[in-house]
Amino acid sequence: MRSLDRSRKLLVGTAVSATALLATLTPAVAADNPAQDAAKKAQLHALLAAIDATGSALDSGQESTINRHYALLDSLRKEFPEVARKVSDPRKLEVTATEAVVTEDGEVVSPETGKPLGKDELAAIEPPADAKASESSEEQETPEETDVDPIAPAEGDAAVAAASVRGGKWKMTHITYTHRSYFGNTIFKYHTYARFNYKGGKVRAWGKRYDNTSNEDSGVDVGGRMMNRKSKVPASSATSIMKRKVTFKIPVYGEYATVYPWAKVKVYGSGRTKIAGTGA
Repeated sequence: MRSLDRSRKLLVGTAVSATALLATLTPAVAADNPAQDAAKKAQLHALLAAIDATGSALDSGQESTINRHYALLDSLRKEFPEVARKVSDPRKLEVTATEAVVTEDGEVVSPETGKPLGKDELAAIEPPADAKASESSEEQETPEETDVDPIAPAEGDAAVAAASVRGGKWKMTHITYTHRSYFGNTIFKYHTYARFNYKGGKVRAWGKRYDNTSNEDSGVDVGGRMMNRKSKVPASSATSIMKRKVTFKIPVYGEYATVYPWAKVKVYGSGRTKIAGTGA
């Protein structure tokens, strides 16, 4: 399993409307003194408005914007911790991927060592029973890709020889995005699963593709699949993308934010994979 640190590149940056947040979370800042209450509400409104503005600009990748956004989130955590507990922190987003190769004889092996995987290792890669399989009626096929793996190992490389098989090989990839609050508690996990067949520098076919969520907080409402794309094969490379709608709710206050987690895996005819995506 490989863990990818994407605190800078995979920014959750949920662009939640400041007005919507204020309307639903204002009761959390109620005070005994009306004047103090009004001042706190104004402070919260200003913070949320600034967070909304910087969050919407995170995709620019500008260091100053990212630093400003994080500073505002830190202020929210300090001044309004109950509100902050319900907001995802891009610095807490964790991305992991587990993979396996299926030989022509049906043996499941590690792509790094070529050794057979145990029952628990295989279970960490295979989709659970409640994962939703991709349906052909909802799939969007994108044009054939022509990218070639820039770091494809040479023929006879030891790593390839360790897991070599006769004919095409199937590879399974499981990507997990773990979303956490400012305080480190898990809000939910988004999973995608994909299989593809490769041989001779070509991605020859897609196998089953799935997505699902797990470890949902009580305030998480998982919606339907918003995107389901795969590129045309055979090709030198191919891409699979899935996306979901997830709504956050708080008892009494109701819905306060909606995010659209998505995950993309680009696969090459060499068997290598490249992962991308975001939590929002």
